[in-house]
Amino acid sequence: MFNLTQDERKVVLFLVAAAFIGLGISFAAKRSVNLKKILTTDADIGKLNLNEITREDLLRLRLFSPKLGEKIIAYRNVKGPFSSLEELKSIKGMNDKRIKELERFFFLR
Repeated sequence: MFNLTQDERKVVLFLVAAAFIGLGISFAAKRSVNLKKILTTDADIGKLNLNEITREDLLRLRLFSPKLGEKIIAYRNVKGPFSSLEELKSIKGMNDKRIKELERFFFLR
């Protein structure tokens, strides 16, 4: 029917398999909340959710002093989840420059 070489058949088989795997992942992601957390397709890949990070992990990053890290966690515990990184300005020791730097490491959800 199709006069394909062996290499062309391999490519077609690979593309079909990749499509089925993609469909399977998409289907599983729609049905599983935990899988949605693992599979992300946005620009936040490699970033940490500031609203979910633990105190220990935040301090382990060494992006700022332990005292400032404690202030961030304390603020989040009192006020609830951050709605924007700009909200960090309310914490003593945080300024526009530092918040701009932190945008590379954190996102909010």
